[in-house]
Amino acid sequence: MARRTDPPTSHESAAVVAPELGKIQAAVLAAFAGHGPMTARTAERLAEFHAYGFSTIRKRISELARAGRLTEAGVDRTGRAPATIYRLS
Repeated sequence: MARRTDPPTSHESAAVVAPELGKIQAAVLAAFAGHGPMTARTAERLAEFHAYGFSTIRKRISELARAGRLTEAGVDRTGRAPATIYRLS
């Protein structure tokens, strides 16, 4: 939940807040922390999410965006349809 460049206090705060998240939400945030900005389509293709159904990761991304944990960072227009790119807030 904290960026690599954030001060130690941010990392400590992230560790305290993390239990408030569901298991999949925490995994999605960890994926964004490790892989950087991406679309939901990209996120659901990550190896760590192969065990989940089609819309499970997309729903968690939407929940985290509504909660202010993820922020829209642009639009990817390379696929069949435009896709929102998200990043950690």
